[in-house]
Amino acid sequence: MAVKNSTSAHAKRSRKKAAASSSLIPKFMKNPKTTMALALLIIDSLLVSFIIAYVPYTKIDWDAHMSQVSGFLGGERDCKNLKGDTGPLVYPAGFLYVYSAIQYVTGGQVFPAQILFGILYIINLGIVLLIYVKTDVVLKQHQGRRLQQLLLKRQIVMV
Repeated sequence: MAVKNSTSAHAKRSRKKAAASSSLIPKFMKNPKTTMALALLIIDSLLVSFIIAYVPYTKIDWDAHMSQVSGFLGGERDCKNLKGDTGPLVYPAGFLYVYSAIQYVTGGQVFPAQILFGILYIINLGIVLLIYVKTDVVLKQHQGRRLQQLLLKRQIVMV
């Protein structure tokens, strides 16, 4: 009887070790949706970093936005008088508040603003992917086919 108990105690310890080693893989990595979302987030973060570092900046609206914000911060409140390189201000007042904060944080410089917008983009992507991972909506096979048929029918009607 004593031999049987020591064998079962050894078996219990072995099961505990096996359970502990399997818990080394984080719980979130067991879900393929989470693994894919994490991989996409990392890859997109790297792409954004490389784009900011190596793709030359083309000035489109940044200087105009900063001159409009400077006029606003200088006390001008008439939107017709807030002008930049691209013409008068056409955005709502909320734009001025947001870009005033961005100008304060970045000093009006392009490179820190690119980094800020890259960070905001990655945060937004992370939230979207988190929502994707947390939802358990699964289309059944016939529902997926029906959806494809509806989309194709819609495209045919639009042509």
